[in-house]
Amino acid sequence: MLQPQVEQWAVPSQPALRMWSWNGLLAMGNGLAVRAGWVRQDRAVSWLLSARPSAVPSARRMTAVRLAAWGLQEQAEDADRLVGELIADALRHATDKIRLSLWVEDGLLRGEVEDASAEAAPAAAEPRHITLLNRLVCCWGIAGKVVWFELVTSERDCPHAHPTDGKE
Repeated sequence: MLQPQVEQWAVPSQPALRMWSWNGLLAMGNGLAVRAGWVRQDRAVSWLLSARPSAVPSARRMTAVRLAAWGLQEQAEDADRLVGELIADALRHATDKIRLSLWVEDGLLRGEVEDASAEAAPAAAEPRHITLLNRLVCCWGIAGKVVWFELVTSERDCPHAHPTDGKE
């Protein structure tokens, strides 16, 4: 008895589509703006990131690109580490959005990371990496749901520096 043959049609494999996250698109847009020369005079920037793990690498990438555009390559490594750690800390509490703001004024680079979630949340928790903050920045603090830091960008001393205890 003859059995009917069923042919198996090979379905060509389709390339996997890479879906960009909001944070990835934001970082890409920032890079395009810098390359197009739209940020040369701007000395302040603020981004609203989704409270997802992709916020950390996106924030670090945007910070590095923007500081390079501002001619602050010397501060880029420290700012990159600080922003990454503070965004990671904010992810522990934020439910919706995180705002990252950077600006340069009076020889200081100031950074702020804010839990921009709509619901009322407790004040920002003390960062997990206090020793990193104390080692790298001029000064830092917490105000409501915002953790901020300042890095010196010029050859001047930090106006807010705490006196050392004789320890170096």
